Amino acid sequence: MKLLLLLLSLLVLPQLVLPQRAHAESLKLMSYNIRCGLCEAEGTPQYWPERKFLLAHLIQTQQPDLIGLQEAELFQVHDLIAMLPQYQWYAKGRDDGKTKGESTAVLYRKGKLQLLSAKTLWLSETPEQVSKGWDAALNRTFTKTQFKTLKSGQSFYFLNTHFDHMGQQAQLQSALLLKAEAEKLAANSKVLLTGDFNVEPGSEPYKALSKSLNDSALVAKQKLSKNAGTFNGFGRESNSPSQTIDFIFVSKNLQVSSYQVDNRRYNGMYPSDHEALVAVVELD
Repeated sequence: MKLLLLLLSLLVLPQLVLPQRAHAESLKLMSYNIRCGLCEAEGTPQYWPERKFLLAHLIQTQQPDLIGLQEAELFQVHDLIAMLPQYQWYAKGRDDGKTKGESTAVLYRKGKLQLLSAKTLWLSETPEQVSKGWDAALNRTFTKTQFKTLKSGQSFYFLNTHFDHMGQQAQLQSALLLKAEAEKLAANSKVLLTGDFNVEPGSEPYKALSKSLNDSALVAKQKLSKNAGTFNGFGRESNSPSQTIDFIFVSKNLQVSSYQVDNRRYNGMYPSDHEALVAVVELD
């Protein structure tokens, strides 16, 4: 009798086992300096009303879930969203905290992500105020957001920034500010950071950030790009990018499946003077 009960329990046990863990959820992340919309002359291939279609096509082809834009003036964000209605957005102009000047805009796929919080801060001694920091030539910002995935409810932080192109002290202090911003989050928080940092690997700002975060280009399981250069200058000086100044950083508790520099051209035309960076990050 006891043997019979044992056999019956073994047959029932599989039904009592907890469901298996769902497949790992991934996030496709893009960082893209799209070049300010009023910076190029009318009548040139670089004029925004001409090249905005190239940018939209590149984004549509890649289908990222989350995008950090740099140099994005608000009318440029509106133009892109009109062509890419699957995205919602958040952005504030760096010159007034509202609509004036470039922004570090964030676009996110509304069918996959829910925005929990968002704010724009300045890379300066007074981050909460419209300001220019240290020896910077211009106002510089970072956008701090928190999201959760609609599928699994996992939450993470996403920061997007654009460092000053001139002030070396500002570049280092900006890196230290972002490092501190990431470190003050709750333990084991998942953090993503995109941006045009205007510094190259090996620089002091890069080293400072690398103490807390990983460069996805280095830790990705699949490296899909032979040319790591991210700044092309519209090809005015060279046919291939020579500088790597844009990065996607991730917290050390995240795995990166793949990393790519998307340097496609359209009949020789450049969507921007920077390349788009794409990383697939495993959230589980």
